[in-house]
Amino acid sequence: MSERMPRVDELLREEIGTLVSSSMSDPRLGFVTIISVETTPDLRHAKVFVSLIGSEEQQAASLAALRSAVPFLRTKISKGLRIKRVPALHFAIDESGLRGARIQQLLGSLADGETAHPTELAPLPEPTPRSGRVKVAPDAE
Repeated sequence: MSERMPRVDELLREEIGTLVSSSMSDPRLGFVTIISVETTPDLRHAKVFVSLIGSEEQQAASLAALRSAVPFLRTKISKGLRIKRVPALHFAIDESGLRGARIQQLLGSLADGETAHPTELAPLPEPTPRSGRVKVAPDAE
């Protein structure tokens, strides 16, 4: 893989992050952090991993707001970046923060000498697949 794809991914992450924080005024949008972007080699699709803070309902509303803003974001990206093609954006929640918190919780209980039953602790989220390039299917809404 060339060095171009990671640069494009990083440029898109920065641009989307700036647009979400400064240009979007959707009331459904809560606290959103753009974690990473993975584009397909042909630049037709980009999977945008986001971290959302709030209840499950608030997270779902924020994700819906992001998905409804895709045309707006693509237009702004096309004006802000000089890239050949602006990819279709597909938003997904990044579960790595939840996984890290769960692991910290487990390690903390071990360090304290507690033998908490696994059912008493928060469940460990499934890992987000991130090996190599990710094929992105259109959102099923």
